[in-house]
Amino acid sequence: MASQGSVAHIQNVVNQIQAQVDSYQPPQQQQQQQQQQQGKSAEDIARELENDRLAREKTRRDKEAKAFLKDLFSQYGGMEDLVGEIDRLVRDYGNSQDVLAGAVRQTEPYKRRFRGLIGLQQRGITDVRNESQYLNLESQYRTVFREAGLRDYLGTTGAQDEYDAIASLVSDFSLSVDEVRDRVTDAQRVVAETPQEVRDSLQQFYGIDPALLTQYVLDPENTTTQIQRRANAAIVGGYAQRAGLTFGAGVSERIGEFVGGGEDIRGTAIEPLLTEVSDIQKATRRLADIEKTTLTEEETALSRLDLDQEAREKVRGLQSRERARFGGRSGIGSSALRRPRSI
Repeated sequence: MASQGSVAHIQNVVNQIQAQVDSYQPPQQQQQQQQQQQGKSAEDIARELENDRLAREKTRRDKEAKAFLKDLFSQYGGMEDLVGEIDRLVRDYGNSQDVLAGAVRQTEPYKRRFRGLIGLQQRGITDVRNESQYLNLESQYRTVFREAGLRDYLGTTGAQDEYDAIASLVSDFSLSVDEVRDRVTDAQRVVAETPQEVRDSLQQFYGIDPALLTQYVLDPENTTTQIQRRANAAIVGGYAQRAGLTFGAGVSERIGEFVGGGEDIRGTAIEPLLTEVSDIQKATRRLADIEKTTLTEEETALSRLDLDQEAREKVRGLQSRERARFGGRSGIGSSALRRPRSI
């Protein structure tokens, strides 16, 4: 049987345990009680929780905004100066992508990169509306020069000098992709006509250095029609030299315009004509020497193409007198005086 002292001790322990049970509070209740003891209301707590949520949301949106700028600069190219400014841009302008895009357009690196687009906008030209369309336009210009074998003419791809060259074509010179293609084709057409005489004619007629021909054809002061006319004339004059004929710029242009009919011509297409003109010229030489008269190579050519009435009558007169003097058939056949159906 337990002693009275032992019972009292047990009861004392039970009382202590019960006191601890009675005073127990869950951790959340303890935190709330502690916060209330510190003077925070339920509204304060809710506000702090919302602020914490907003802070996390801002962090997330800031990261997305920085990723947006990084991707944007990568697409644009030439925006290296702004890559290191991404954090500042987001800090100064927030994380709205529209706002950031607008802020980027006010920077000097952007204005240098898209000088051509800005120039179009300032002149009210809306064919190219945004950076994406402008980038596509740049790609088309590159294709034109690459296909013409002038890959490096605009400058190193992705370098500022290339961006500036394209901007000049677009904004300063107002040359469309199709127009640039036509002009470069004319330049390459003369270069492709390998005989040195063609390049000599270009220099002789117009003072154009073939080495700078592409630069010449892209000059906005030179029209596409003028460029084509001069290219055709250089080819006519060059191939005339190869046939032993000498034509000036004016006659070469007239022949080139007649033969080409507003289209490009190539030397191989006019060689038969020039050979025929040369033969006519040789056939008249005997009588011309006897009569002390002159039938120039240009007159013979213009007569052959029925482009000059006086020259045609002169050739016919020589033909008639040659028959009367020497008898038989003239070296200048009647077929040589007819306008060719095709060259």
